Amino acid sequence: MDEQSGDSSRQRPFVFIASLRRTGSTVLSEALTELPYSFIFREPRLDMNWFNLKASDDAQLREFGIDLVAFARRHRLAAFLSRRLGIGEAYMINAFKKDLLPKLRTSVQQVGIKEIRLRNWRRYHLHFPHMRILLTGRDPRDIYLSLYFRTTSGQGSWSGPYTPETVADHLNDEFSRQLEMYDTGACMKVRYEELASDPDAVLRQAISFTDSPIPSVGPIGGFTGTAPGRSVEHELHGKHITSKRAFRWKTEQDRSLVMEAQRVFDLMPDY
Repeated sequence: MDEQSGDSSRQRPFVFIASLRRTGSTVLSEALTELPYSFIFREPRLDMNWFNLKASDDAQLREFGIDLVAFARRHRLAAFLSRRLGIGEAYMINAFKKDLLPKLRTSVQQVGIKEIRLRNWRRYHLHFPHMRILLTGRDPRDIYLSLYFRTTSGQGSWSGPYTPETVADHLNDEFSRQLEMYDTGACMKVRYEELASDPDAVLRQAISFTDSPIPSVGPIGGFTGTAPGRSVEHELHGKHITSKRAFRWKTEQDRSLVMEAQRVFDLMPDY
């Protein structure tokens, strides 16, 4: 089936949510996921020749006859050799497209992926040249604060020194890749602040842009409700998109921390 064909049974565009950290990408992926209409994988890292299998994804898709564990087992050795030998850099994306995606599309109308590591985004684009890309962003001061509190609580995945300079370098690097995507493919920008303040309007735009078949916004809060280390977020937001963390830097009481966050902002003039 052609991605661009026009009837109700057409193959929907592949969705790629390309995100900076702590910019609302998880809740956006949840909002655009509603089985059997659509399913967005959260950070499978296929572009790095991995398949980051999440038990909740496997459980949901098993109800539709999709066995993610079996898929991972079939390709584990070849993916390992590809990483170890530095060959077949897009092996897992190709395996996903050729082996798993046809099975998914027998039950799910639209499939997509969300990633926060964007270095190899062109590998996705090579296999899905007509994909619809959602670029998520947020005030860098709030990204810094959000990452800071997750890192100091031992729940984040940051490696190395956590300073305004290292965070700004990381964000500028990933933002440059978002700019590449914007110049290359069909993109929609999703600002965290707009999503938080007017989720209905932003999600309507995202649903239209991605040609999503979902009849209503997907269930929100499932990931934070079950993931270790996300209980604070779940208690804060529950099953809703809220503005409780928008413009966090304006209400933060630790002024030295706010000054560090401002330093990140100043080091990102193009953002």
